[in-house]
Amino acid sequence: MATNRADTLDPALLRPGRLDRKIEFPLPDRRQKRLIFTTITSKMNLSDEVDLEDYIARPDKISGADINAICQEAGMQAVRENRYVVLSKDFEKGYKNNIKKGDQELDFYK
Repeated sequence: MATNRADTLDPALLRPGRLDRKIEFPLPDRRQKRLIFTTITSKMNLSDEVDLEDYIARPDKISGADINAICQEAGMQAVRENRYVVLSKDFEKGYKNNIKKGDQELDFYK
């Protein structure tokens, strides 16, 4: 069983012999972010102006799913504008749409 909200599980499920293991996946570090971005964008037609290091270096705490959403939104933005090339402004829009400043508190996971 997988959940993003372990705090909402019934305590009866957490007794020994049932769901007695908790495996956490921490947020990616800079090297892992780079690997995720490059893997996801490897099949995208990126403009030469796109600098993924700009998004990798940002201090926002983002997950692999967030990175995927950013790249997907950037690609969709290019499609909406009838372009085959993804521009830097598409990534910026994808980043702004998916990453909310100040909404990164994940205390309920602890």
